[in-house]
Amino acid sequence: MGYSNVICVFAECPRPGMVKNRLEQVLGGKQAAFLARAFLLDTISNSLRVKNTSIIIAHWPPESREDFEDIIHLFCREEKNRNIRKRSADIHLIPQQGADPGERMAGISENLFGMGAEKVLITGSDSPQLHPSIFRAALELLNKKQVVLGPTFDGGYYMIGLRNPCPGIFNGISWGSPAVYKETAKILIENKIDWEELELSYDIDSPENLEQLYMEIDTLRLTGENRICFHTERCLKNLTE
Repeated sequence: MGYSNVICVFAECPRPGMVKNRLEQVLGGKQAAFLARAFLLDTISNSLRVKNTSIIIAHWPPESREDFEDIIHLFCREEKNRNIRKRSADIHLIPQQGADPGERMAGISENLFGMGAEKVLITGSDSPQLHPSIFRAALELLNKKQVVLGPTFDGGYYMIGLRNPCPGIFNGISWGSPAVYKETAKILIENKIDWEELELSYDIDSPENLEQLYMEIDTLRLTGENRICFHTERCLKNLTE
């Protein structure tokens, strides 16, 4: 790793049958997979726009490395900013290992700290609207806090930031339920871990979330922000044509 600040994107391979079920039911497997890939491309773009960070993609399943190598190659081909395109060559791929998301996040975060990381942000690949400023704010907060947590409207979290290994905060969580954020916060409080909440946001795992994303992209374009959700916007236009 080139930097002590690490952004680690947890991503499932965007293949039919492996993406969010509620989106597949509406869009079909192939189209939902295309959209999931666009989400990932935008998440990569947003992450690379945070200076002085190492970017890791933690991929699932473990044997999907070649798929993600192809996605990075696609990103390099489509990215217009030369500096961002150059940075993408330094993205590292690490397989997720473990029985559930908590075990996988605990294992990878411990590995990253063992490799010299001083701050680790873990985020998913299904929040393409997250502005790089949110990543910067999270890293800044980790100068004072041990953990930062970004809540979602559905009771989960879109980001967790760590200043040191905290494997215990991933144990006993009802993954995939609306209680994920609440249960994690309870562990942090019970263990007297100094933490801070980030701004409320959302991930896209339902048609309602997708409609919200449509509106947010419109708002971004009205304010002159053309880089956020570039790949997602193009994919959505192809889906509606």
